[in-house]
Amino acid sequence: MAVSLISPYIAADETKLKDAADLFAETGHRISVTTLERLCRRHGVPMVKHGRANYASWSRLLQLHRDWVNSRIGG
Repeated sequence: MAVSLISPYIAADETKLKDAADLFAETGHRISVTTLERLCRRHGVPMVKHGRANYASWSRLLQLHRDWVNSRIGG
């Protein structure tokens, strides 16, 4: 059986906002961590702090990024 989590204190769908921003940069649509935090607050996406880093649902971050990109390119 494969282990999917390194830390047992982080839910399976939670992703560090910094890691999400790094992955989004690879799409060609860079977004800063502070912009992700602002979008999470604006759209009611819960963030959890583990140490100094904020984590949020990867599924919701994908949706926020999609909507943010579409609003910037007029789609």
